[in-house]
Amino acid sequence: MDPIADITAREKEKLLVICGSENDRCFLTRCLDEAGYAVVISCTGDQGFEQIEVHKPEVVLLDLHVSGLCARQIVEKMAADEILRIIPVILLAGRDDMDAVEACLSLGADDYLVRPYSPTLLKAQVREFQQIRMRRLEQREQARLRLREKIEHDVEIARDIQLSFLPRELPKPEGWEVAAYFAPAREVAGDFYDAFSMAQGRRVGFVIADVCDKGVGAALFMALTRSLTRAFAQQNYSLNLMEGIGDDLPTAATNGGRRRKLPSIGSMALQNAVVLTNNYITTNHSELNYFATLFFGMLDPLTGALAYINGGHCPPIILGCDGEVKTTLKATGTPVGMLPDAQYTIGEAQLEPGDILFGYSDGITDARNPAGKMFGEKNMLALLQQKPVESAQELLQRVKTAVGEHISTADQYDDITMIAVRRLE
Repeated sequence: MDPIADITAREKEKLLVICGSENDRCFLTRCLDEAGYAVVISCTGDQGFEQIEVHKPEVVLLDLHVSGLCARQIVEKMAADEILRIIPVILLAGRDDMDAVEACLSLGADDYLVRPYSPTLLKAQVREFQQIRMRRLEQREQARLRLREKIEHDVEIARDIQLSFLPRELPKPEGWEVAAYFAPAREVAGDFYDAFSMAQGRRVGFVIADVCDKGVGAALFMALTRSLTRAFAQQNYSLNLMEGIGDDLPTAATNGGRRRKLPSIGSMALQNAVVLTNNYITTNHSELNYFATLFFGMLDPLTGALAYINGGHCPPIILGCDGEVKTTLKATGTPVGMLPDAQYTIGEAQLEPGDILFGYSDGITDARNPAGKMFGEKNMLALLQQKPVESAQELLQRVKTAVGEHISTADQYDDITMIAVRRLE
């Protein structure tokens, strides 16, 4: 057969007759041909159901006595399929088949014809159920649209709620500049950043984190992690009580490998924020298999001293006033929510006048262009060190512009989050 003629023939196939009786097949085909219908014939139930799946006919005429897959099984399979259940089924029955007819009608068949078949009734039923099928299609499409609108509305609410978790205003400690940037890859994100006062205003906390997945699940886990971290960090710890603890105070590793005791103000809050968040998640939500890489820095605005915990996050970078990389703040523990009773060491660094602390999520380095090439850490470091900037915001804008040009027309692969903290000169 000519391929074009074959396609045209398939496009015209409207009705399917599944019938084991040759006489009935000939009669039904002749009546429907006279009415202008294109008819496909199947002699067995197995062949018939295969035709239903392939051609999605407008109406099926189904013999109760077909061999192979029986009529009841065909009706059950069609009723269980979201697409096939809209196809009307007219049963072909004898006068002694009423029990079987009732059983099939209860399972989802639509009507029946009794032998000897009336050509007039046959054509009228086919026309009626063609119209019923069209109404079912319209109803299904309307239901899909309503569901889609509801989902979009719910996701929009979720996005607004998630955005409300981000700080409305960033802290403005005297002598410092703080800037942040957040661009979710989808309507909701697994990244977040936070900045807030700690230790009764003596310290400023900065958090940047990235949940291991994307979408709604990651966004919910992000909300949980952010809320726990902020709540534990802002609990009030008495200075007198901390001084009384003595040797139990958190310690930090210095560049020479020795360990020294950190100042009491805020150190316990920093460590508790991460440790208690990790313990809560691993105790109550381990079955979710979610975790978050997280960097939590605590700044003393008076001295520029920075205490931090890096739970497996991309190492933040400290840039000097000359624009060169001074140091990177590597991991001091595992991602939050990954391991029960994980240990988190407090690291320390110093921000001098003109220095910038740059924190980021891997949405920067993993950003992909239309060819699938990643932006990469090498490009990011070169970009950061191009020339000194006049502000923290200028640095974020530089990175945002370069990454946007790299992505170009491609879809954003991952959430992009950045935070920059600059000590003024």
